[in-house]
Amino acid sequence: MIHSKAWMLGLLLILSIICSAALAFVNIKTEPIIRRNEEIKRMMTVLNVFEVSYDPLDYRSVTDTYRSRITETEENGLTIFHEKESGQTALQLSGSGFQGIIKVVVALKGDTVSGFRIIRQSETPGLGSRISEEAFQKQFIGKKVSGGITLVKSGKAGPKEFDAITGATESSKALARILNDGFSRYFRNAK
Repeated sequence: MIHSKAWMLGLLLILSIICSAALAFVNIKTEPIIRRNEEIKRMMTVLNVFEVSYDPLDYRSVTDTYRSRITETEENGLTIFHEKESGQTALQLSGSGFQGIIKVVVALKGDTVSGFRIIRQSETPGLGSRISEEAFQKQFIGKKVSGGITLVKSGKAGPKEFDAITGATESSKALARILNDGFSRYFRNAK
């Protein structure tokens, strides 16, 4: 009886070592692919915010278009993208939301938003996560932001305001804080 328990424990130990080694091998092999796919997704987001055409099914099209049309710089802690043909600028901004990190790319023509995309968020499903919805993101287009942007709860946002999501005030406030911090740093250094 003791012998059979030892044999079963030994077998479980061997199987767990084999499974762990297999998972480690798969992780090592897939990590570069996952990293490349995340980079391509980021490039696609930047191209989308500038409304640059590319073939989304061909990763070479994405990378070639990105390299020929976009320059990327780091200035005062901000990642800034410049679209060569239109002369537009975009900012990658991030900060703490209600549930986790919110990351956004905002394209600007002068001090006016011309493109807006949420890249990453982990806000409350059905509430704060609605910041990823196209309708919410489209409301930023045309907003003047050099003096910052304010959230309103009335549903009647003006030229320097956006409509907060009902039931997700904290996520809306967090997004306003992230945007205003980024806009402040960008416009302060752009002068």
